[in-house]
Amino acid sequence: MRFEMVTIARDEFEAMRERLPCATREGLFETYRISQNSWYKLREGQPVKRQTVERLRERYREVAGA
Repeated sequence: MRFEMVTIARDEFEAMRERLPCATREGLFETYRISQNSWYKLREGQPVKRQTVERLRERYREVAGA
């Protein structure tokens, strides 16, 4: 089984980072339900699983109150 890999735009990453209380393993999981490794990959512009990005965007909308 192959996973579709995607990246996010730099401005989208920065908006998500602004809502993140702390970029620790616990902080990332509690806030966005993603691993620190996935966060680092997104920060560096590297692709992660599409499912991870979808979960991240969903949680961001909840955190941002949108």
